Amino acid sequence: MSKETLKWLNTSILYGFKEKRRRDPWWYREGLQGRESSIYPGPIPREDVIRRLFSWEAIPQPLFVRQGDQFVEVPGRHAITHSETGKVFVVASKQYAIHQYKDWLLKQVNDIFDDDELQIGTAGLLRGGGQAFVSIERPDNITSRSGIELRPHFLATSSHDHKIATTYKFVSTIVVCDNTLDLALKENAVAYKARHTKNSFMRLETVRDRLDLLIAGGNEMIDFVDTLADIAVSDAQWDQIVEQLVIVTEKSEPKVRARMENKKDVFNEMWTSDYRCAPWRGSAFGVFQVFNTHRQHTAGKEDSRLDRNMRNLFTATGLKEDRRILRVIEDVVKHSIFGS
Repeated sequence: MSKETLKWLNTSILYGFKEKRRRDPWWYREGLQGRESSIYPGPIPREDVIRRLFSWEAIPQPLFVRQGDQFVEVPGRHAITHSETGKVFVVASKQYAIHQYKDWLLKQVNDIFDDDELQIGTAGLLRGGGQAFVSIERPDNITSRSGIELRPHFLATSSHDHKIATTYKFVSTIVVCDNTLDLALKENAVAYKARHTKNSFMRLETVRDRLDLLIAGGNEMIDFVDTLADIAVSDAQWDQIVEQLVIVTEKSEPKVRARMENKKDVFNEMWTSDYRCAPWRGSAFGVFQVFNTHRQHTAGKEDSRLDRNMRNLFTATGLKEDRRILRVIEDVVKHSIFGS
C-alpha cells in the first residue's frame, strides 16, 4: 500500500477549478507547497502537467544475477524504472508494454475529445510515479433539481507498477464533499481498459462508442442523485439501515463490539450534523452520503487515502460497497432504486 506523504501530495497532485469547487483539497497545506502552488483557480494548463508531473518516462532496464564471478542477464525479464529517480516500479516480462503517461493520459485523451470546453481539472502522481491520473472536466458545475451540485468528468489513469490497467471512465464529484461517484452506480456503464500488452493500442472509435458523451453521463448521474433525494427515510429506518451495515453479533469479541459501536456513533453524528450529509437527512441520498463520505474521507489512514480511493474507484471495490449500501436502503424503505 502506498504511503503518500503530505509533502508528496502537495507537490505531485495538481488541483484545478478551485473557484468552482469552492474549497482546497483535504491534503492542502500551504507550508508544504513547492516553489509554485499546486492549486489552480481555473483549468490546469496541459503544459504544466507535462512540466510538473510527466517530464520523465518509464524505461526498461535489463536484469542481471550473479553466477560465480560473473553477472548474467535474466532472459525474458526486465525492470520498469523511473528515468530520473531510478525507482524500480516492477519486474515484468518483456511482453509488458509501457504506457507513457504523456501519450496515454494527455495525447490520446485529447484525441478522444475534440472540444475546447473540456479542460484538465486534476492531475497527479501516486506511489512515487507508479500510477498517474488526469481528469477532463467542463468549467461549470451542474446543479440537480434537489440542489445537489455535481462535477461530471472523464477520468483517465495508468500505471507503471502493474497494479492497474490504463483505464478511462466517467465519474461525478459531489461538490459539497468532493466525493466521487461512479456512473456505473446507476447502470452497468462500462469503462475502457487497455492492458499493458504489446498488442495494446488506442482505438479511438471504440473508446468513443463505449464511453458515449460526457454530457450524457452527467445528466444520468443528476437523475440518479435526484431519485435518491426523493426517497424518504425516517430516523427509525435510518437506525435499521445502520444495524444492517454495521453488524454486531452476540459472538463479537468485546474489542470488535466496541469498535463497531463507536462506528455507529460516528455515522449517527454525520447523519445529524455533518455539513456534507445532514442537509439531506431524511432521504436516501442523505443515507448514501453518510456511508460514502465516511469511506472516502474518514475510514483508514490519511497517508494512503488518495491512493486507496483511486484504487477503489478503478478496481470497482468502491462501486461494490456503494451498491451494497443502496441495496440495504431498498430493503429497508421498500422502494426500488435500481428498477429491478
